[in-house]
Amino acid sequence: MCLFYLIYFFFPFPALFYVLSGFCLAVYFSSVLNVKGVARFITLTLFLLALLINWNTKDAPFEIGLEGIQQNLPLLALISLVPMLSIPLKAGGYFHSIKHFMRKWEDQPRLAFFGLSSFLALISPILNMGSVKIVHEMVDKLRINPMILGKSYLIGFTSSMLWSPYFASVAIVLHEVGGRFNQYIVLGMAVALLQLIIGNLLFLRSSKKLYGNGKRGKEDLTGEVEDDQVHRGNLLKILCMLVVMIFSLLILEHVTRISMLTLVSLIAVFVPLLWAAVLNQWKVLATEFEGYLRKISHMDHEITLFLSAGLFGLAIRNTVFADQLQSFLMGFAEQSLLLFVLIIFLVVLFFAFIGVHQIVVIPILASQVSASSVGMSPEFLALIFIMSWSITAVLCPLNAINIIVSNCLERNGFTIGFRWNGTYVMSLVSILIVALTVYGLF
Repeated sequence: MCLFYLIYFFFPFPALFYVLSGFCLAVYFSSVLNVKGVARFITLTLFLLALLINWNTKDAPFEIGLEGIQQNLPLLALISLVPMLSIPLKAGGYFHSIKHFMRKWEDQPRLAFFGLSSFLALISPILNMGSVKIVHEMVDKLRINPMILGKSYLIGFTSSMLWSPYFASVAIVLHEVGGRFNQYIVLGMAVALLQLIIGNLLFLRSSKKLYGNGKRGKEDLTGEVEDDQVHRGNLLKILCMLVVMIFSLLILEHVTRISMLTLVSLIAVFVPLLWAAVLNQWKVLATEFEGYLRKISHMDHEITLFLSAGLFGLAIRNTVFADQLQSFLMGFAEQSLLLFVLIIFLVVLFFAFIGVHQIVVIPILASQVSASSVGMSPEFLALIFIMSWSITAVLCPLNAINIIVSNCLERNGFTIGFRWNGTYVMSLVSILIVALTVYGLF
């Protein structure tokens, strides 16, 4: 479906529009059968509400519905295709270098925390949520306290959520508020770096209380001493790969004017192909691609949620509900910029705790707010929504990344989010409040 979308993007024939819409509907209903519980209730509710709204408020409900089911296809293509970027890294053995350094630092909590959070910040822009599972597999048998892992995983991962175009948080928010990635990246990376620094500084205060939780196996003691220089070189290659992809994205966005969502998907497809062609690794690519297909075959939850959210989001545009929502948000913005931001945070957090993903709530909110109306640039407004997305991801036990970390460490989501990372989140919110206060003075 995602590849068909890319074909339609470059060859937008009317017949293909209807074929693609039919394809989306077929995939949606086949995926709904595999979704259970709250997720099924939410996606079907959004789908049915969208149909009712279109029928009662739109002049051409059928055409609007077909357009709506395609609304989030660029985003769905992004999250489906980006995991292909991990193929060169896995096949190249670069992850072994991360494990090498973590084995050296396992008895040094501060270095272990710095290393884990930094490594995740480095590879998460490419691997997304898969980065946490990969890193945990490498350190699971090491003597690293679970609290160190729980804090470093979320801090490192969410820092990437603030700036990486390969994350849905950045891609969809910039799309909704009308911001451009080449104007946002410096702001996003600066805040992400600040987030990493804050996380590591907070850990310095508590690191004396943390000790190892086990003994290293004999196999860890008998290994040969490995060359640090080789492993530093591998990490440098990962960094270079990320830099090249980001610069390629910036150049292509400027030259082609193609949407960032589509460009990211195209890069995700062509990078593994280029790697296989240059290094003649077609057999390896084929093997890894089979594993990739097995993973994305379990994306029924994401498929149904994204397609129904796009359908609902388009349906409520130019409706009474949209006008009331806009008035509600702008009323707070007129009173206080700080109050406006806090309301956004609380609304997103509330819906996340009752099971409604940020992908549903934030685009609806972002589409109703004009950056010029609240007196800020689209990029700064995007940062506010993206930060609310990342903070909710840390705190909410129903969020995917919180669930992944909880399962890896066998701890409940409230412990991971509030107990271990609550101080960190409050520090971020406090700094944002100060920044908004200063911003409001000028």
